[in-house]
Amino acid sequence: MDCNQQTSLEEEFPPLPLPRTPSKPPLLKKPTFTREAGLGSDDAVRSLADLINNRSDTLEKMVESVRGDIKVLNAKVVYIEKRVQRNEDSALKTMNRVSELERYSRRWNLRLQGLTEDRVEDVRARVTSVCQAILPEEKERLSAAIDVAHRAGKLRQDQTKPRGVVMRFISRRYRDAVWKAAKNNSYLQNNGLRFSEDLTQEDRENRQKLWPHIKKARDEGKTAYFVGGKGFVNGSEIHL
Repeated sequence: MDCNQQTSLEEEFPPLPLPRTPSKPPLLKKPTFTREAGLGSDDAVRSLADLINNRSDTLEKMVESVRGDIKVLNAKVVYIEKRVQRNEDSALKTMNRVSELERYSRRWNLRLQGLTEDRVEDVRARVTSVCQAILPEEKERLSAAIDVAHRAGKLRQDQTKPRGVVMRFISRRYRDAVWKAAKNNSYLQNNGLRFSEDLTQEDRENRQKLWPHIKKARDEGKTAYFVGGKGFVNGSEIHL
């Protein structure tokens, strides 16, 4: 092989480089801490601790303040609850007192059911005649014994039954005499009339609740009756 051919081969296939031995990595330098750097770190920790302590103290004071406010509010709530309870008790006593006064006032009254109703009528004169018919021995006095009489409620256009009549006597003596004479009276039965007590709304509602018990007792042959808004069976009051 001549020199020209060798040169061309070397140019076409250049020699590979020889592998190099890897060198050791450079050693890392250890950080150096100076006294000044250490003092700065301690100050930062101390400052952070002081900040946390200050905030903790502030939060504790806030919690104590809120706790005190809650205690005051609880005391006010207890006071208001007691006051409301006293007011409710007082209102209940007042309502009971008013009911008792109304019941007492109605003891001078009677109601007459079934009296025909005319557009123009003298109600007092008509009920006086009925009372005189069932209690003839007091005929002369009854004309003055009945103080006032009026129809109960408003007249409705679709009303088919006559409204009841409320009458007030000037004396309990005459009222009780008429009430006693009205029991099983033939004049009232023949004319479709009936006397009843003038009860309060509360007593009427109580009677409606007690009526099934009264009816059952009567069906069983027991003595059952009403006194005001209370019901009794064989002398014992019915308690629902």
